[in-house]
Amino acid sequence: MEPVNIMNVDSDRFKEFIDSFDHVFSDCDGVIWSRGPLPGSGAFFDLMRKLGKTIHFVSNNSMRTKEEYEQQFQSVNIENGYENLTVPSVAIAEYLKSVNFNKAVYCITCPETISVLRSHGFTCKDGPDIVGDNHTVFLRYAEDDDEIGAVVFDSDFKINMPKMYKAITYLKRPDVIYLSGATDRLVPLKPGLVTLGTGVFTDLVSEYSKRDPIQLGKPGRAFGEFAMKRANVTDPSRVLFIGDMIEQDIGLGKAVGFKTLLVLTNNTKETLLSHSIRPDFYADTLGSLVPLLKKFV
Repeated sequence: MEPVNIMNVDSDRFKEFIDSFDHVFSDCDGVIWSRGPLPGSGAFFDLMRKLGKTIHFVSNNSMRTKEEYEQQFQSVNIENGYENLTVPSVAIAEYLKSVNFNKAVYCITCPETISVLRSHGFTCKDGPDIVGDNHTVFLRYAEDDDEIGAVVFDSDFKINMPKMYKAITYLKRPDVIYLSGATDRLVPLKPGLVTLGTGVFTDLVSEYSKRDPIQLGKPGRAFGEFAMKRANVTDPSRVLFIGDMIEQDIGLGKAVGFKTLLVLTNNTKETLLSHSIRPDFYADTLGSLVPLLKKFV
């Protein structure tokens, strides 16, 4: 089925679209804001609330602090945004709690994820961030550590070979839990510039260790189901998931069974139509839908 440009449908078809979901789950970066607020994004969610929809946010970005997220939501006039936000670091911590994990976590993650895990009482080990040029010393990074019971990947932009050696070594033990947060192979640094993401390194470790992580970031189904649980949502077919990245956002929606809306802030219509993963609907931006929504409020 071809994706529908929801900006171009008639009034009856747009009303049918609105009535097809009760809950809105939305990505943040590239959808609500980029280097600054994206025009009309705050008004979009305000109108959705007036139409009786619940609003929740699902992001792969664990790299912001609570304060930084709150500032971002405030910049687009979204109230209680952080309270309704699910990110991988929280999902990872909750997963480890659910299995009564009591060993140390080896973190190839951003500092914020480590902070979240420690705030939940977990012991974290990480690094090294800086290494010498003599590769013979790398043997030390292939030594096992019996204290490690889990390896976690989540947006470490300082990843290096020693960290990958450590992860592969620990993962040789089948009892070591393997978790992945953000799996983005590509990330938008600014409008029009999409470049290499840290997910490629998780892929390399998975290939070498012959182990697949539990995906607690987009597009992992477990992450989507965790977001539903936090939002007290039980029927995925009544959720509209909005994103700007095809593999992560639309991929998540398809994995869980959400309806999907792609905003073209980081993709063109041509890219969309040539991709094997396709959304149900697409639009230029959230702001482009505001005039249509106002007709039904």
